[in-house]
Amino acid sequence: MQGANSFYGPVYYVPTWVLVGLVFLLAAATVVGLILYTTRKKTIKNIETLKPLEPKIVDLNTLKKKYLGMIDQIETYYNDHRTSASVAHQQMSKAVRLFYYEALGFHAEVMTLRDLKRSNYKNLSLVIEKYYPDEFDMLEEGLVAQSAERARELIRKQ
Repeated sequence: MQGANSFYGPVYYVPTWVLVGLVFLLAAATVVGLILYTTRKKTIKNIETLKPLEPKIVDLNTLKKKYLGMIDQIETYYNDHRTSASVAHQQMSKAVRLFYYEALGFHAEVMTLRDLKRSNYKNLSLVIEKYYPDEFDMLEEGLVAQSAERARELIRKQ
């Protein structure tokens, strides 16, 4: 039989176990916090919550020189027989579209001819419309010099 002296005192833990337990508790709280943060509902942006965009100032003269030079280069490549007529027309179409994007912020570079005709930029749609037959013609009959002049005219008028 055990006597009154058989009572055992409290067992003390080493402080490292307390630190390990706190680290596990902190890690579990972090995981739960990340799960809650990533799955919470996002606020939907609307007109009232959007911040106004800062106006973009564009030096139109520099931009015109850049794209007029680009058109000259396309015409030179065609005259040197480095590209075909359909590729030259395609490149001029892209150049004019990108000019409108950089100058006015109008995303003409991703629009179809039908979309361009519905826009407010009728001059652009007329020029692009004239490029289409030459751009997709298999016989290579388009006049690149006339197309280049149309593109230059359109850029100069802007």
